[in-house]
Amino acid sequence: MMRESRAATPERAGQPPAAPPTERLVFHGGVIRTLAADRPVVEALGVIGDRIAAVGSRSEVEAALTTGDGRRPRPVDLRGGLLLPGFVDSHTHLGSFGLRLSLVDVDGARSLEDVCRRVAAFAADLPPGRWVRGGGWNKNAWPGGRFPTRHDLDRAAPRNPAALNSKDGHTWWVNTEGLRLLGIGRDTPDPPGGEIERDADGEPTGILKENAGMYLAKAVEQPSSEEYARCMTAAAAAANRRGLVGVHDMAGRESLRVYQALDRAGVLTLRVWMYLPDEMLPNLSAAGLEGGFGGACVRIAGIKAFLDGALGSQTADMLEPYEGSDRRGVTVMPPEVFRDLVARAAAARLPVAVHAIGDRANRSALDAFEASLDASRAAGLRHRVEHAQLFHPDDLPRVGRLGLVASVQPIHAPSDRDIADNYWGPRRCSRGAYAWRSLLQTGARLAFGSDVPVETLDPLQGLYAAVTRRHPEDPSREPWYPEESVSLEDAVRGYTVWSAWAVGAEGELGTLEEGKMADLVVLSEDILGRSDPEVLLRTEVVATLVGGRFVHGEL
Repeated sequence: MMRESRAATPERAGQPPAAPPTERLVFHGGVIRTLAADRPVVEALGVIGDRIAAVGSRSEVEAALTTGDGRRPRPVDLRGGLLLPGFVDSHTHLGSFGLRLSLVDVDGARSLEDVCRRVAAFAADLPPGRWVRGGGWNKNAWPGGRFPTRHDLDRAAPRNPAALNSKDGHTWWVNTEGLRLLGIGRDTPDPPGGEIERDADGEPTGILKENAGMYLAKAVEQPSSEEYARCMTAAAAAANRRGLVGVHDMAGRESLRVYQALDRAGVLTLRVWMYLPDEMLPNLSAAGLEGGFGGACVRIAGIKAFLDGALGSQTADMLEPYEGSDRRGVTVMPPEVFRDLVARAAAARLPVAVHAIGDRANRSALDAFEASLDASRAAGLRHRVEHAQLFHPDDLPRVGRLGLVASVQPIHAPSDRDIADNYWGPRRCSRGAYAWRSLLQTGARLAFGSDVPVETLDPLQGLYAAVTRRHPEDPSREPWYPEESVSLEDAVRGYTVWSAWAVGAEGELGTLEEGKMADLVVLSEDILGRSDPEVLLRTEVVATLVGGRFVHGEL
């Protein structure tokens, strides 16, 4: 997890934002699925400026958009494609994803040796003493599956301090010079909610888990404001290419500054709902900023907290020990502290999104939300559990009963299946792991996302994983607990209808209805008109529109 730089001022900052488009468009010539209950399929859709102005037959829509002096709208031929509400990724770290594009990327490396080769090649282009930054390593994909050590990284970057975060973002791997600059030695205590891994002699191994990674913020040089702005712009463009019109970003205050600067400059091509770090609650409360504060493109959605770590790092907080171990993970925030946090957030009318992966962490989350249920309902808050990867069977029904959003990332299940079975055991996995259908049956709403850069931000791959419980890169493998798959219709709602509901935006987004924002995606295939989910693997994003403007592709 990388600390963010200070916000940039793009070249156009200080200028008034571009005026919203006023062009009148009529989309036709394909399948238009509105996801609305009363008119699920229509022949045409009309857009004026940034809003949907009419839906219905082509003649009805063209008549509605023709001006009094006879000026007709511009027809936009879908060429047989599918028009849907634009996708919204409900859990991103877009700044980290953008930074990853310019740092050493070891995601996908199948061995420790492969990682070290990539690091060595990257470090060779840096001057001595400059930090090697990057990440994406995954020990669970390597033969043997052991944690790397500082000595491994010393060999790859002998002239430079180096720090690489793991694929799940919860563990950092630092070389010897990096540890020296961070001031970490055998006598350095573990911080609350974190662990400095040590060898048999008590010396740090170079692995920093959870809150121990905060040492990095003090010593590692951060990207400049200009670099960060460029990275965020590139990340937004990558999201648009995949049909995304918005994101729920869990990054923090520096990303908020950059988003606002890009928005002022008129160059932001996504709608962004920010979940800010929980330590900002006193400031937000004192300023009277409630959930939903902001403009059309950038809003404060709520606050984000962490209860535990991650499965891959074996820091997810568990009721029972990991298989073959006496470890139960890491409690990042004590339950009583989180309970107080939720109560204070409810009083400030700020929704809470909480990272909870292990079954003990999820139980703590549910207990805290239940303790403040009356206050939260009175304030109309939509609290959410991020990842929600493992529940004790007794706790699953509580998710719907408490009116919570289950913010889940479908691609995690097929990516994690082997380590979940190895670390949690088939019995626990079969009873409450990645239990999407069970969560829906409790009445909870599923908001789908990616956790980028942990996984791909491609919604089509997320849809495939949700429907098949298989990985898009390994479609021939048998599905993993297929009884917890969801229908393709519900999966699409997870990226549209329910992602909008999760942030209180259902009045403006999520379906194609008159008066809503013209945030649209055009796909090459009618994915909802086919019974074979393999269609998702060959579907392409033809175009993406945000507020009636093409931000990817053209028609």
